[in-house]
Order: sequence, then structure tokens, then C-alpha cells
Amino acid sequence: MITGLHVNSTAPFFAKNKGKEYFIEDFEILSTILSALMWRKCNGPIKLYTDDIGLEYYRTLGLTDLWNGGIDTETISSIPDSIDQNIFWAGAKLFALKNEGAPVALIDTDLIVWTDLNEILSKEKFACLHREEFVDCYLPLELLKRRKGYAPDPKWDWSVNPCNTAFAYFGDKDLLEYYTTRSIDFMTDNKEMPCEFVSQMVFAEQRVVAMCAKALDIPIYAFLNDPFQDNNDKFSHLWGAKSIARDRRSQRVALCCALMKKINKLFPDYRNDSEAFNVIMENYF
Repeated sequence: MITGLHVNSTAPFFAKNKGKEYFIEDFEILSTILSALMWRKCNGPIKLYTDDIGLEYYRTLGLTDLWNGGIDTETISSIPDSIDQNIFWAGAKLFALKNEGAPVALIDTDLIVWTDLNEILSKEKFACLHREEFVDCYLPLELLKRRKGYAPDPKWDWSVNPCNTAFAYFGDKDLLEYYTTRSIDFMTDNKEMPCEFVSQMVFAEQRVVAMCAKALDIPIYAFLNDPFQDNNDKFSHLWGAKSIARDRRSQRVALCCALMKKINKLFPDYRNDSEAFNVIMENYF
């Protein structure tokens, strides 16, 4: 059995929404519920890394029992101010991984794993959802924002394709330590916002891990050939659907209804246990 991790730092929300009360979109709540329940059903315990505000929010929704592997608030609450969580909005994942150690699976809250991965992952030192092409957000070193004096590892091969880490399994403790240390080093005191917003984070999260694996001569297992692979019965990644749902009421309703129906079908008893689920159900039915 493999422990899965959900990670949610509220700091990026407050960086963009100063003075507002914290909230999570209804479809995000539903995807988190389904993601946690499916991992528990098929693969092992799941643990939440969040901060005190996040924990209190989940508590008011009655969701804390989702994470049968426990809830850690100390790690993310202790992220130093030298990490700008507006620029590095997913940076908390690196601190959670570093604290947890291997073996462990990192699972985005908008990603659902539909099947047992234990047999596959037992044979791998590192696995990701899929490899990434060098699209515009993956900048060469000379265009990346860096603190003065930052030096990348000279062992890195910059031709290695990045890894999509919406799902990432670390079976090798040396790789996990090397990756998290190097990524956190890049993020530290790196506080100049890039004009395209995403380049700093995807480098720290998705490109560094591929170069670290290559430097340690660790093969990278990718579950999918590309993010749009047909006949994928192992994963659903809702990042595209979420973007549309934020902008279109009709798509929000459709996504929420689809998630609620799936939860009702697969976990019929959950409706009796979740205040949040029942409130969302009442809003749409």
C-alpha cells in the first residue's frame, strides 16, 4: 500500500485575494472528495498537508475524515518567507514531499486515480503522469528569473523533457531528497515575478525533477504518452475542465453534477457523512 499526499497551502489564495475570506470552488471540493476516496479504495492511505486556515476550512465543511493518513499543518505553516508562494504557488508540494520521504505518491486534488497502481509502482523508482513537451513556459536557463548567485547543478541535462507531476510517485529516497533540495534552493529568495507567470513554478516542480532523475540515472516511468491519450482508464485530470467551469456557469453545473453522480455511484454511503457534499447537492438539485 502506498501513501498518497494531497497538498493545499492557502498562501497563494491570499496573495491574489487580499482582504478576502478563504474559499474553495465547489467543483474543487468535489474533485478533492473523489480523489481522496478513490485513492483510499484502490491504493492506500491518503494524507493532507495544509496550513491552519486550510484545516479550519476543511473542518467547517466536515471533510477532515477524508484523509485517513492524517493531516499535517506544521510543515506548510513553517515555509519560510524566503519562498514567495505567489510566484511558486505549488511550492508547498516540495516541502510536503521533503517532510514525508519515500515511498510516497503526490496527487493533485483535481486528479482522480481509478485503479490499483501498486504493482506498477513497486517496480519503479520514479513515475509521473506524462512527459511534457518544451512549450513556451519552459524557458532556457538564461531567461529564468534567478536570485543573485544561484547556480544550477552542473550535472543537469537541459535537453531532458519535463514531467507532469499532477501525479508523481517517488520510490527512491535519494531522488526525492535531491529533487526537493534543489527545487527549494531555486525557489529561495527568487522573488521577481515572471511576465508569463508560470515559468518559475513549472521549472521548479516539473523540469528539475526530470533533470535530477537523469543525473542519478533513474528511469522515468510515464503512465500516459500525452495528456490527451485515448483509452486512459487509470487517471482523470480535471485541470482543463476547471478552467472552463470558472468562466461558464453552464460548465460549472455540468462538472459539479458529473462529480456528484460519480461519488454517489461509487461511494453511496458518503452522502450521509459529508456536510459539504450535501450542501453542494442542494445547490444543484
